[in-house]
Amino acid sequence: MDEFDVTTVGKRSIQGIFALISRTFFLNIISYSSSLVIFTVLAPAEFGIYTAAIAGQRIVSFFTDFGFGAALIQKREALKESDLKTTFTLQVVITMLIFILIFLFRDTIVSYFNLGEQALRLFLVLVFCIFLSSFKIVPSILLERNIHFQKLVIPQIVESLTFYLMLIVLVLKGYGIEGYTWSFLASSLIGIPFYYMVSPWKVGFGIEKKSLTNLHYGIQFQAKNILATVKDDVLTVFLAKILTFSELGYIGFGQRNAFFAYRFIVDNVTKVTFSTYARMQDDARLLKITLEKSLFLVSTAIFPLLFGLIVTAPYIISFFPRWQNKWEPALVSLIFFAFNAVVSSLSGILVTVLDATGRIRQTLMLMVMWTTLTWVLTPISIYFFGYNGVAIASFVITLTIFITIYLVKKVIDFSFFGSIYKPLICSILMSIFVYFAAGFYAKNLLSLSIIIIIGGILYIGLMSFYAQDLKKDIKILFKKT
Repeated sequence: MDEFDVTTVGKRSIQGIFALISRTFFLNIISYSSSLVIFTVLAPAEFGIYTAAIAGQRIVSFFTDFGFGAALIQKREALKESDLKTTFTLQVVITMLIFILIFLFRDTIVSYFNLGEQALRLFLVLVFCIFLSSFKIVPSILLERNIHFQKLVIPQIVESLTFYLMLIVLVLKGYGIEGYTWSFLASSLIGIPFYYMVSPWKVGFGIEKKSLTNLHYGIQFQAKNILATVKDDVLTVFLAKILTFSELGYIGFGQRNAFFAYRFIVDNVTKVTFSTYARMQDDARLLKITLEKSLFLVSTAIFPLLFGLIVTAPYIISFFPRWQNKWEPALVSLIFFAFNAVVSSLSGILVTVLDATGRIRQTLMLMVMWTTLTWVLTPISIYFFGYNGVAIASFVITLTIFITIYLVKKVIDFSFFGSIYKPLICSILMSIFVYFAAGFYAKNLLSLSIIIIIGGILYIGLMSFYAQDLKKDIKILFKKT
């Protein structure tokens, strides 16, 4: 292992996960609070326009990235300055050219998707923010490769605070979609200098032929991400042509609420574990321990949140001010997206293991399969279930997780069910209690909140009794790393 030893990797990984989750906890509270404001103020059709614009931006974003960042993080050898300059130069040039093309063909885009002026400005700003992100890529690579995530969260905190606080103010003042436009632009610009404060790098341009060899891994890695974009975001753009913006808004509402906990917990964990697994890829024993603990800890955090959301969602929509008679049509989508998030929280960790150990072709094939299933099953599901078919199909496709488990088991002899069954059982028992208690006693938000708190206490009590080895497992993980 280059640059530092296994013990250092373990300590920095634990610090990184703690930093990302603990330091972004407050930001996620702000993020979700802003969502509550947005869902209350904006109409479903307006949120549908935002959902379509974000999907368009992600499509452009993935086609401007050749996976250099992931390639440099995964690379066994020490990085050279030429690697960093080549990555930076390619990103800046490609993203600027793409923005110019989008700007030149903006009238065609407006005509095809029936976008208004506000929606067009939002889309153009989102694409311009992709160009601005090029200036953040090298500092981010340096921090992630050395597993210094406690530093990486600093510019992310600045950007998020700027974005959400500005968005809330503008939406409440009646700016609507324009609130997103100005918030994205301001936060992207403000964040850039903070990346260089925490990870100094002298900006330099140049392309070295030898550094382009990183494209071998990078293009395969990005091909997988492009397929993920085709599976999710291109599909959303396609749906904008066959569904109304209100129906798209219901899908976006269900997806955002169902995946909130996933984005907060799983995204942070996998961000760190990709770097960790890459450093540990030659130590199968340590990799097995780390993977099993990752599955256990993520399921311990994710399962009760999502199971609880599934049983309380109808009451939340009914009791929350100005949500009643507005978001009920999104309920079925929310529930199936929540089931999706339960399975995806585990699948995401397994895919990260394959990526970090250099088995990018396998994950590429997985993504080909998932993309094909998505584009085949989603239209069929929409035919039978309407717009709710999008969420239903997405959940059915996640059940192919058994294939991912099989592929990872060929790399590491780990116990999948043994890692998750305790939090699964405790979460089911908790959700049964909350379901019946809410049916009898939930009359408003206050009584529902009390029931949710009692359910949380019940879950903690069950886990304390049923998973008594949790503290022991964490000590073992610290000792081995």
